[in-house]
Amino acid sequence: MSSDFAFWKVCRGDPGEIFDELAEGLTAALQASSDVSGFRGELLSRWPDLVDVLEPAAEDLLEAPGDAAKYVLLTLPVGMLDRLDDILGLARRYELSGYSGVADQVL
Repeated sequence: MSSDFAFWKVCRGDPGEIFDELAEGLTAALQASSDVSGFRGELLSRWPDLVDVLEPAAEDLLEAPGDAAKYVLLTLPVGMLDRLDDILGLARRYELSGYSGVADQVL
């Protein structure tokens, strides 16, 4: 069992629809931001094992390198959910918007 959480800086459209589009690799509604890149970098610095549950994955960035600055999608297994409060705090520090796929709501 796992829970999906997405983070971005600026989006055009309904957050729920954008979240669904990310599952299909569609990122046109998202604007790139250095805050997203910073958030991604700090996540991986604090918790290197998140690389296994983070999108876009390194191989995806070979095809679309700009996506690293558009969004972060985490599929957290139950054993990693204890990090969620710290992850949300970090997202707030970077002033990112978040969306929970399980709760189907904006964070």
